[in-house]
Amino acid sequence: MAKKKRFDPASVPIYALEDPESFGLTERQTIAVWQHGVDTGMVWGLQGFYGRTAQDMLNAGILKYPKKRTHDYYGNPIPTQAEVKKRRKLQETS
Repeated sequence: MAKKKRFDPASVPIYALEDPESFGLTERQTIAVWQHGVDTGMVWGLQGFYGRTAQDMLNAGILKYPKKRTHDYYGNPIPTQAEVKKRRKLQETS
């Protein structure tokens, strides 16, 4: 039996996210590509569509903030998962 090849989100061209169905991406694969773009910081340096969509997905809880520090196109820091968790904890206690 042939071993199933593991999906690598880094192998998908970023422009595939504009129309994932035409590239044959499942919903799970599409989310993995978006997450990879957030983790690497790539989405913040592209056209506004990518950054806005990624931020909407972060706000909706579909994506997670990156574990390591990344920056947007202008050099502004993107919060890490730990920073977001800490901020939410502070908001809950106040």
